Amino acid sequence: MNDDVQRRIERPTQTTKGANMKHSRITGVVAAAFLLAALGIAGWATADDDGDQQKRSFKAELKGFEEVPSISSTGSGEFRARVSKDETSIEFELTYEDLEGTATTQAHVHLGQKGAVGGVSFFLCGGATTDACTPTSGSFTGTVDAADVVGPGAQGIAPGEIAEIIRGMRAGVTYANVHTNKHPGGEIRGQIK
Repeated sequence: MNDDVQRRIERPTQTTKGANMKHSRITGVVAAAFLLAALGIAGWATADDDGDQQKRSFKAELKGFEEVPSISSTGSGEFRARVSKDETSIEFELTYEDLEGTATTQAHVHLGQKGAVGGVSFFLCGGATTDACTPTSGSFTGTVDAADVVGPGAQGIAPGEIAEIIRGMRAGVTYANVHTNKHPGGEIRGQIK
């Protein structure tokens, strides 16, 4: 071999260096994807038998357009909840304001997916064992336990089955709802996430 040919073989060209760098980047991206997938699988391993991730904190933004059918309302609200570590109770906070109805009759959590009407599971205010709701604006905190769960029996949740409504919350099929005299079916609603 002559010296000129030998130098071209021994010394990589700029194109070869670029290809090697591109190959290294692709290898890095693939390795990162495998690492993320492995972490995801490890996260699944901590799930319970139903595939729930044991989520304990929940929130819903309440507005009229979330009602079924939608309601045009100036009202808004927020619902926050936290399931106890032993899963025997749910601490909650409900706030609402600027409702158009002059009397707020009740607020509760329902079992029902977005766009559907479901049965009542437990009261936040206006129930037999909760404080009366305040007109147009209010803020309520409390703790729900098995004795507060009233159903809905027709949807498979018997009174007292708090574990079932927690399971529904984790599945995203519950909503908070505030009812008024102007909108008895509900003035503001929010899907619990």
